[in-house]
Amino acid sequence: MKRRWRLASLLLLAAVCTALVAAGSAQAAVSQSSPTAWLLRGSHVVHKGGWTLVRLQGMPYQIGYQRCYLTVQNTDYWIRSYDGPAEDRQALRDIARQYIWPRIPWEYRQELKGEAAGLFAALQEQGASFDDQAGLKAQTQEEDLWDLVAANAWADLDTYAPPEPVLAARALTNESRCSAFIATGNATRDGKPVMGHNTWSSYAGDFMYNILFDVHPAMGYAFRYQGAGGSIWSGEDWYVNSAGLLLTETSLHDPVTDPDGIPVFVRARQAIEYSATVKQAVKTLLRGNNGAYSNEWLIGDHTGLIASLQLGCYAYDLHMTRNGFFGSSNYEWGANIRAEMGLTAPGDPSNRFYARYVRWQQLKKKYYGRIDAAIGMKMLADTYDTYIKKWHADARTICGERENGLPEIGAPLPAPYSSGVAAGAYDGKVTTERMALNGMGMYARWGHPNGDAFDAQAFLNANPDWAASNDAFSVLGLQIFSASTPNPWVLVGARAFQ
Repeated sequence: MKRRWRLASLLLLAAVCTALVAAGSAQAAVSQSSPTAWLLRGSHVVHKGGWTLVRLQGMPYQIGYQRCYLTVQNTDYWIRSYDGPAEDRQALRDIARQYIWPRIPWEYRQELKGEAAGLFAALQEQGASFDDQAGLKAQTQEEDLWDLVAANAWADLDTYAPPEPVLAARALTNESRCSAFIATGNATRDGKPVMGHNTWSSYAGDFMYNILFDVHPAMGYAFRYQGAGGSIWSGEDWYVNSAGLLLTETSLHDPVTDPDGIPVFVRARQAIEYSATVKQAVKTLLRGNNGAYSNEWLIGDHTGLIASLQLGCYAYDLHMTRNGFFGSSNYEWGANIRAEMGLTAPGDPSNRFYARYVRWQQLKKKYYGRIDAAIGMKMLADTYDTYIKKWHADARTICGERENGLPEIGAPLPAPYSSGVAAGAYDGKVTTERMALNGMGMYARWGHPNGDAFDAQAFLNANPDWAASNDAFSVLGLQIFSASTPNPWVLVGARAFQ
């Protein structure tokens, strides 16, 4: 009976919210008594150390409305980056409506509808001051909705439709490789889990991922995650929740997918919102797995248990321990997922995925028993190349700087920005079980974890063909990222979002 009452209440509130937005979205300013002000109740935005901290609270529709209303410019950039220009997005909208929407639970459908309404309302209010890279001003609210669904489903689109129409949303994934670790028990200073992650991707394509969301839903656990405006899941996959669950990942390369499965963005969001333990999170990630965006998930909980879940499509490898360390670097080391992929050759020391896997084993040995947040930050900033056996920030190091190329044994080190690739580790995050249970705290750095700056103009000068082969929006993104980094490590504590 209680469950039915909650569902009925949610349905009623969603209908009321829709009516309120329709009545109030065209207002030029938000008064304290306006419908928009009511929908924004409990939300807040602050800025710290290069990060935008956004607090969201309420029912699903409210949370969605708040997210896009408060991050409207960032959302515009995100849609433009992941869905492409407005004239090329109809195919993505069709896929989102036909294939993705039926696989999204009612709760997240309401959140996405709220996002479309909040985005539309904010666009009406900002007028000429808004930098409309995505062409949102010329769109209907329904078109906004399908753009938001498609952008959230960027990792799933190829699973449900042929690849040709979804190239815009998939263009960035080849650069999306990360480094992460989780440790517990006799590996850590206090015996409790410690987790860290840095995101690797295109600087020009992912410059909008400097948002940390603090979400307080009406149901489920409160949770924090790194994301971009409009993203109902992280995408970068950095999460903690109020039950003390820690969740992150690095992507793998398994191409096998199941078009009858549940999108990864739905399963990841459910895992952090409704799981308190490692085993609950694993069950959610496995249930209805569609194989899209295969990952090595690193998970920890308040009991001290940690896990590595290398998740392909029909195969997976699960390792759990209360004493130990898992380092992750986009390398498939599990027997089952290697079999699904047909991998038989040993790791190549010159490979940027395997070289980091080797380095994680070295760092594990070096710091075992002493790992805490400070050591976590140091490990994420590591720039030792195990192949050439030298310190050099490049694509084979934990703190990846792909712009600096891949040096060879015996050859001179390449010049900075010589690779022609503007991608690598552009952030760092570390948390502990104690921090998670005491306000979902974390340490975060926007920019290379080791503090190196990325000089966009120097990169463009060294690679004159880059701007010619990329559009103006990509150049804008590259320069915005450069202007906003480097930043120091900052503590994002329990009260940081107030």
